[in-house]
Amino acid sequence: MVKRDGTYYFMWSEDDTRGEDCHVAYATGPSPLGPWTERGTILSKRPEYGILGTGHHSVVNAPGTDDWYIVYHRFALNGPGGPGGDGTHREATVDRLEFAADGTIEPVVPTLESVRPVRR
Repeated sequence: MVKRDGTYYFMWSEDDTRGEDCHVAYATGPSPLGPWTERGTILSKRPEYGILGTGHHSVVNAPGTDDWYIVYHRFALNGPGGPGGDGTHREATVDRLEFAADGTIEPVVPTLESVRPVRR
């Protein structure tokens, strides 16, 4: 759970982590105890890049900024542009987490590159 601009964001993984459909969903609320409004999926597979089973995540905020990142596991598959793997290779990666003007979370598009290191 994270707090941004007075709103609490509760996120969780859904489906079996061993399956390609594992994904991350979220809800928002005015306090850590709710009430909660389910908002839907924010992170899911991208089979055209060999990215499946996206889940088991954490969200971090770069201190002193409104820059947010999601760190998550995924499976890698061989294929055009894929990171390589046989479907049992579990890897961790980092992608940007962005918010719409209304405070909802924009769907995360899994990348092959991850994010560039943040330098001070």
